[in-house]
Parts: sequence; structure tokens; C-alpha cells
Amino acid sequence: MIASALLLLGLLGMNSHAAEQLYEIELVLFAQEMPNTEVFDQTESLIKWPKEVFEQASFPQLDSERITLHESVAKLADELEYQIVMHVAWIQAVVANRLGDAVQISNSEGTVNGFFRLQRGNLIHMVVDIEYAPEPYTGGVFYRLNEKRRFKLNETHYLDHPKFGILARVSPVKPEQ
Repeated sequence: MIASALLLLGLLGMNSHAAEQLYEIELVLFAQEMPNTEVFDQTESLIKWPKEVFEQASFPQLDSERITLHESVAKLADELEYQIVMHVAWIQAVVANRLGDAVQISNSEGTVNGFFRLQRGNLIHMVVDIEYAPEPYTGGVFYRLNEKRRFKLNETHYLDHPKFGILARVSPVKPEQ
């Protein structure tokens, strides 16, 4: 009887582990000076933080040879109207039919703060709530990008705001990797 119970627990553990998928997540945040007619008067953070948020550095970091957005970063850096703010890449597990862990996206300069997470169901969605402050710690204006978007794996997606943008790429980790 005990052996049967242990076998059943082991099988349940394998089933829940089998529903977990590892993803390579890569984000490039950049400031942009594009003409617009919008008025921005957000002077305090409006991020809707989830109950639990994990630091991006607590996840395994993607090896530099696996990073795919180097060319996009170089092209943005060549243009005067764009300024690369940060480029991060990590590996994260997400269980099927669940909302993945929220990962804090912030930089040491204090210009970026927010979170990124994946939602895995019949379709995969990215959930982004990130603010950019061109002049950190001054009590100035914040620009917020708050979006939930369905996306295709292995494709680069552009999340747009008149003052900053995000390039996002999510790819499943293959078993041989």
C-alpha cells in the first residue's frame, strides 16, 4: 500500500513537471524621441504589481551566444533618435495553463521599473507593465507601457510607446539545449 502511494506521488510529480516548459526570454528597452501630440502628466508610478515578483537576476541568464537581438541593438544604437536603456535575457519555466512568475525589470540607473511575465494556455501571451523615467529620482514624468499581447514564439515583437519601446523575443528551450 505504501509503495503504491509513493508510486502515485511520483507519477503526479512527473506529470506536473512534464507540463512545465523552459523559455528563453530576451528584452531590449530603448528610449526614443518621436514626434507626438500626446500629453504625459503621470508623475507617480501606476504599475499594478502582482503579489509576488522575482528579480530578473535570480533566473538563469542566457549565454551570450544564445542572445539573438544583438543585430537589432546595433541598428538602434546607430540611429540618433534611439538610446538603448537595457538589454536582458534569461531562462524561465512556465507551467501549462498558468500565469508564469512576474519578473522585475529594472536598471541600476533608476530609469526603468516594472515587470514582465508569460501566460501559457492555448495561446501564449506576454504581460508587460513597465515605466520609463528619462530623469530618474527627480519626481519628473513617468511613461508607462502596460500591455497584454498574444504573440508567436521565435519572433521578435515590438511594444510601442511614443517615448520608449521594447523589443521582446521568447523562444522555447529545446531538450538538447
